[in-house]
Amino acid sequence: MSACPVCSSQARPGRLPGLQECSACGLVFKAERYFGDPVYEEGLEEGIYGAAKSGLFGLALDRLEAALPGGCLLDIGCATGEFMKAAAARGWRPEGVELNPALAFKAEALGFPVYPLPVEKAMLDKAAYDAVTVFEVFSQMDKPAAAAGELFKVLKPGGLLYAREFNAAFHLFFGRLEAAGVFKPLGLRPSVLHNFNFRARTLRVLLERAGFKDVRIRNSRPTAGDPYRTGGRLGGFFTRLAKVLYYTLAQALWCASFGSVYAGSTLIVTARKP
Repeated sequence: MSACPVCSSQARPGRLPGLQECSACGLVFKAERYFGDPVYEEGLEEGIYGAAKSGLFGLALDRLEAALPGGCLLDIGCATGEFMKAAAARGWRPEGVELNPALAFKAEALGFPVYPLPVEKAMLDKAAYDAVTVFEVFSQMDKPAAAAGELFKVLKPGGLLYAREFNAAFHLFFGRLEAAGVFKPLGLRPSVLHNFNFRARTLRVLLERAGFKDVRIRNSRPTAGDPYRTGGRLGGFFTRLAKVLYYTLAQALWCASFGSVYAGSTLIVTARKP
């Protein structure tokens, strides 16, 4: 057993091989972590980093602009810069952090400053940013707790963090079904498990320990289409339909539980620096 990287409580073996689970905050993490860049089939990167999330990018900016007048924005894991491009078109001054040299080059080619180091090592100016965005990156970081602490420091007082992250409650459940062979006849791969897998309460602990207040969590709308090609024999149309139906069900459950049950495949988290 080992200590939880988020809350330092004692972790125990998880219900899937190679995983540790913290009973205190709910974090599930890999005993042996992988830090290589994700490898996708040829032609998928454009959809994964851009087209599939364009609607989500718009929703993120709507939420930020409802709380802030604009300003300087830092996008963590900015990939090819598609979110920064959308933010700049709406008057923000975006900068990015991206460790993958090929992706960082594409983002820089759009004219944005991009830092090639983890945020906790990039030596960014303190209290320099009005907003920070983190799209599915906490799960792949080396030290997510240290990164959350650094994001708190680089935000201005009153600044807002907006994050989208995979929901471990969803992915662990479906991961167990995958391991049992339930989806094998259809070739489905609905679960995504990374180095760190966060439940809603884990994300709350992560951010509150970093100093954030007013942490709010909700189910996220799904990405458009099937960018990761996880739908197997269902094909694109039925995969899209299944995602919409499941999101609707997850939202109904969230409402019926008065906001206490998060069943969506991904979560949206906002938090403010006092």
